[in-house]
Amino acid sequence: MPVPRRDVERTAAVVPTGYLLTKRTLALRYVDDENGCREEPHTHIEHAVFYPERATATLVADGREWPLSLGQGLWVPAGTVHSASRSLKTTLAVTFIDTGMASAPLDEVGYVTVGSALRELLQHLELTGMPRAQRLRAQTVCLDLVTRETRPHIELPLPRDERIAPIAASLAHDPADDRSLEEWATLTAHSSRTVARVFKAETGWTFTQWRTRARLALAIRLLEDGIPVGMVARRVGYTSNSAFTAAFRGILQQPPRAYRASHHR
Repeated sequence: MPVPRRDVERTAAVVPTGYLLTKRTLALRYVDDENGCREEPHTHIEHAVFYPERATATLVADGREWPLSLGQGLWVPAGTVHSASRSLKTTLAVTFIDTGMASAPLDEVGYVTVGSALRELLQHLELTGMPRAQRLRAQTVCLDLVTRETRPHIELPLPRDERIAPIAASLAHDPADDRSLEEWATLTAHSSRTVARVFKAETGWTFTQWRTRARLALAIRLLEDGIPVGMVARRVGYTSNSAFTAAFRGILQQPPRAYRASHHR
């Protein structure tokens, strides 16, 4: 377990006695915030999993910045120095976990998977009252779903707003479609400003950022099927391998050739 510096504050427990975990949304304020996360470096006596509830976020832990995408979490063991934004604009949430849990997915700071099922269950536990035994069973399921991230992935949120849902559905089916935001706005009889605003509000990303992730989500599947990088680049809408590689590396922290090779050894 990491040993915190003496000049760094160590907060008290957040998880209620007798329970396994508790969730906090960092953009909100809680009555026990003196023990919660803050922007100044600090440590907790409990383990923590940080993750964005939508789009992306960044956490500073163990002396470095950790970028997080939707579906991705960061395991921060008890005693690890970290700091977290409490801005009203942050998408970060944190789940504190009692150190007496049966097992931990990692012995040090590292990425874990926080998929949609886990996020929905944690939110349900945060907002819904239930008998103690039922809550403990649900919390046990949550712990089982926190697993070491073994491969890069992209989780693509599909917006529900009827003004942009058809656009997103079309692009999810064919992300190589290179029509501009303005062209899509004309096609759907909305202003480009409205389409841009709703995309950001619904997904946390701009239209261009969302389409890039739609392209890379398909690219991952094609690379895993063994299709050559150049063919994948063209299939998902890039006119050059260099542009595809830059986009892939920017989000998945590795070039597509390395990703393909790791799945075809």
